[in-house]
Amino acid sequence: MEKFVDILCEIIGKIGFKIRLICMDAWYYLNGSCFGLFPPSFYYTHTEEEIRSITDKTLKELRTMIEELDD
Repeated sequence: MEKFVDILCEIIGKIGFKIRLICMDAWYYLNGSCFGLFPPSFYYTHTEEEIRSITDKTLKELRTMIEELDD
């Protein structure tokens, strides 16, 4: 029974964390800054290395789009 309670508490904790992420993103999209590359939940769910590589990739794609518009 104790193991079941531990698993249930872990599941409830994960659900609560996902709900907090959704609330953060909702605030970001409705009231927050529109100048960020990614919503706040992105920074909570990715490591620093992943954030850096995804940011570099995204900025490279954006620069390519801007260059295409200039031509």
